[in-house]
Amino acid sequence: MLAITGLVTFGCDSVVDHNSPNTADIQQQQFENSFSVNASELLNPFTQSELDNNWVADRTFPTGGVESVSFDGRDNVAKIGVVADEQSTLGSFYFFEGIKKVGDFGTHVQADLYVPSEWQDADVVNVGLWTFDDPPSAYPIIVYRNNDEADAGFYTYTYEFDENGDFVADSYVLSDVPVNYDGWNTLAISLDTDDGQANYSINGIETGSIVAGGDYIQTVFLNHYNDGVISYDAYWHAGFANPSEKNDCKKGSWAEFGFSNQGQCIRFVNTGKDSR
Repeated sequence: MLAITGLVTFGCDSVVDHNSPNTADIQQQQFENSFSVNASELLNPFTQSELDNNWVADRTFPTGGVESVSFDGRDNVAKIGVVADEQSTLGSFYFFEGIKKVGDFGTHVQADLYVPSEWQDADVVNVGLWTFDDPPSAYPIIVYRNNDEADAGFYTYTYEFDENGDFVADSYVLSDVPVNYDGWNTLAISLDTDDGQANYSINGIETGSIVAGGDYIQTVFLNHYNDGVISYDAYWHAGFANPSEKNDCKKGSWAEFGFSNQGQCIRFVNTGKDSR
């Protein structure tokens, strides 16, 4: 574990159990803000070469493998499998199976997660986008969770300090942002270096923050919990940039933003309605 004065910090080999129940009974009030990103802020497409050469195991390499596939109308989708019968014997820390990429991701990272409707009835599901900043100060996380002690939905990870700045407790906060079941959900984490925090956004809606003092996002993780009972696949996509004006949608450019036609793209510019 890393120790940073005034901040609670968790390194990649932390013993924090991110599948534990909320340690504080708090609900997060969502904001009405929305955001857009440009292509320079997106992760590289999840081609097989990208996954094989630039992403490595985190905790336990996914027991069901990591494969680039076409899924739900999108190419370059990372299919990450969890096999219950192959749950790690090394302890709960290693029940998390994931991959990570280390680099300089600037101050914004996002990825699209496909959430099937059957996850609403699963015994234990914990699938999320994790990040780590540099200099090390925080572990911003967005997860889809569902278990006996956590209602199905998107959660953000945070922690509390007392008036002396000492760590009190960490918790997962249930977001009010509706889940787009049987569809793609955009999870985004942005560093605000002026205010010293990382802001969370789910499907374009800001939903809280966590104290973070880093200058840039250093590591991105795609993590998936293996409870030893349920086998499942998670599908991740690097996401699409958003058009900022109508001209961005013309001459076939609408396809680069993930729309099915020019009309959908222009409607997004005019109204913010996302049909992708």
